Amino acid sequence: MRAGALAIALLIGCESEDPELLRRDSGTAIVEADATDDADRAFCSGAERIAPLPDNPGCKPRPDDYRPGAADDGWTMACISDDNVYHRFSDSIGSITRIAAFDEIAKVLGFGTDKQPTQDDFLTARIIFSADQGLGSRVERREDEHYPPGPRACNAMPPDELALYRDRCAGPAKILPIITGAFTEGGKGNAPRANADRIEAALLWFLYLSPFKEARTCTNAVADCDSSYAYYTGGDPRSDGKGFARYVRARSKQTHDAIWDGILAVRCWRDLDNPTGAAMNLALRDRAVDQLDRAMHKGLAVIVRQRVGRRMCGQSWLGTQLLGGVLDREATARDATKAAVLRAELARDAASVDEKALLGALDALFPCAW
Repeated sequence: MRAGALAIALLIGCESEDPELLRRDSGTAIVEADATDDADRAFCSGAERIAPLPDNPGCKPRPDDYRPGAADDGWTMACISDDNVYHRFSDSIGSITRIAAFDEIAKVLGFGTDKQPTQDDFLTARIIFSADQGLGSRVERREDEHYPPGPRACNAMPPDELALYRDRCAGPAKILPIITGAFTEGGKGNAPRANADRIEAALLWFLYLSPFKEARTCTNAVADCDSSYAYYTGGDPRSDGKGFARYVRARSKQTHDAIWDGILAVRCWRDLDNPTGAAMNLALRDRAVDQLDRAMHKGLAVIVRQRVGRRMCGQSWLGTQLLGGVLDREATARDATKAAVLRAELARDAASVDEKALLGALDALFPCAW
């Protein structure tokens, strides 16, 4: 391992002890690997060690971003979110159980640890994933609303039509094949740590998309605002967090707080905009949802950032490549030149990455959560 990479990796932390560097990725699962050297093996031992990123004092909310209880944020009307608490439309939110399922799968497969999952572990995790109306049922129909819709719901499309709308139909066309392939290969005993990492990355992709999607569809179904909140928090308050919130909060409290402000912006909009029927103020909706979306981009970016430094810890680099690729659409929209650098470095194998160039592009593209 190069000295520079080792120094940064020691600061950032490492999640996997597995002494295998991947040689071949089937596209849905890892099926072949070979060993690293002893130095990498020693460095990568132990559970995940995270050094939280310091707050960036240069990052401030935009003038019209919602801030709970603020008098100068441009949201001139008082609303239900001003007490800094998410007030549910319903006492029962099904998405909370799906985040609980994600956290249970994380324990079984050892996300963020050096555990080598057994074949039985993959079977158990797959049963959790496949529960009726559970996590898998939502992955298989999740649409990425950053892209225009197709002629029908993605989970109702025949395979040839689904292939034409792969970007919109991220859940069934992209995320689900990764997860099912990794469950299959891991269940056969093939590269267990690698396939667990693939499942983790694919599920984080799903969780990254879900708050944005549910916030938009809350236009006609207020229960989806509850789902947007739950898919990030797992039903926890700002001071805690399950699922995606657990990952973000451990790495950047500033980003976590910005996402929470976005969640409360969505709740404020819906409280002000005909909360017992279909929303009518779509300009206010888009303002709130955009605030949440910007913060979620940064949330994914901080996860990718901290994983770059432990790319020599075996298979975790493939999960980092996958999650980094999810940022490509937004990165290209922000700065096509820097996005090309990010894309090129993520395409390299773990040993040949120019870490300074990759992190420089990532930080320039996603400097703030607001």
